[in-house]
Amino acid sequence: MNETEQYFLDRAAESGIPVTAEAIEQDLQAEADAAGITFNNPSEYSPWWRFLRAVTVNPVQQLLAFLISHVMPNLFVKTATGQYLDMHGDSRNVPRKGEATLHGRITFNRDSIGATLDVPAGTWITTAPINGKTYRVQTIADAQFSATQYTLDIDVQAAEPGAGYNLAANYFVILEKPITGITSVNNGDDWITSPGADTELDDDYRDRIRARFTAISEWHVNDVYKNIISEFAGIDYDRIYIDHTAAPRGPGSADALVLFDAGVPGSDYLQDVNDHITNHGHHGHGDDLQVKPMTETQHDIAAALHLAAGTSADRTAQIIAQAENIIRCAFRENTDYDTIKTWPYARFSMARLADEITRRLPDVNSVEFTTGDITSGLTIPRLQSLNITAAEDEY
Repeated sequence: MNETEQYFLDRAAESGIPVTAEAIEQDLQAEADAAGITFNNPSEYSPWWRFLRAVTVNPVQQLLAFLISHVMPNLFVKTATGQYLDMHGDSRNVPRKGEATLHGRITFNRDSIGATLDVPAGTWITTAPINGKTYRVQTIADAQFSATQYTLDIDVQAAEPGAGYNLAANYFVILEKPITGITSVNNGDDWITSPGADTELDDDYRDRIRARFTAISEWHVNDVYKNIISEFAGIDYDRIYIDHTAAPRGPGSADALVLFDAGVPGSDYLQDVNDHITNHGHHGHGDDLQVKPMTETQHDIAAALHLAAGTSADRTAQIIAQAENIIRCAFRENTDYDTIKTWPYARFSMARLADEITRRLPDVNSVEFTTGDITSGLTIPRLQSLNITAAEDEY
């Protein structure tokens, strides 16, 4: 029984509802006594008593279990889940956000000019495996290098919907089928034009439903703006921070800073959000609100991995690659590991990150970081550089 079910079970017991087999039997006996019915053989081994328990106690327990685990929790936004939470949202005109497929731009490079070069639609670009999963994007239209171009940015679309495709720069570097004349491909900074998204989780959806209670105000308080912004794919309600302390553009002005995982959507995407607020009647009278990515701080991280004795060179390379992906996930460059992550207004513990690596990689005995804990205000720590080595231990 989980915490929510225990809560409702306790409330049912407090209200006088029998919640145990013993209590139900006592109520049954009390009703029989009140009716003047006498059981001459109430023994546990009495076939008649076992029959009465089967047709009364067991059904009542099953009905109570259904009431506690399904009916009561799903009556409230705080505890409802799945389709029942959808019903709460629909009743408040707040539909759950669905999946979204990433769109972005991949840079194709060549080392010689003098002739045009075609890149056909449907060209696949992939990542190296990240925690066992490979991500793929494909070009969505034919493109052509002019005779004088060394590089060309080409629009791409992810192979499937999902937030996992919102990767940081330099993850998409493998051309699935070589193209004569193309020397390399990569996704650069600010490469995402429209982020991918998973179906909205219950907790995130619950936050937006709750926000509807304050969003109905005619005054544009923080919750109203957060509710408007969070309607866009890839933006979660609890990752929007309204900063109006500095009045950046004078009285009545504020910035809405959005914390994005991994790759930050390009300026065109955020411009659509700002246009929705500014030019389509979604801001308060006299208000000046601009939506921006969360301000970043850059950090140089170096780590030495102390490996188990006898670890081969190939296995060492694999461990370093896995440790790199875990660290990059902690700094929000991918989303493939359930690990600690950087947050605004928080202390990021390098010791806990080291524990995560040793827990996931049994061949790693210890991790030494040259950097101590990172503290952040209304900023998000990002990686400026990452250097991982295998320490040479003497045994």
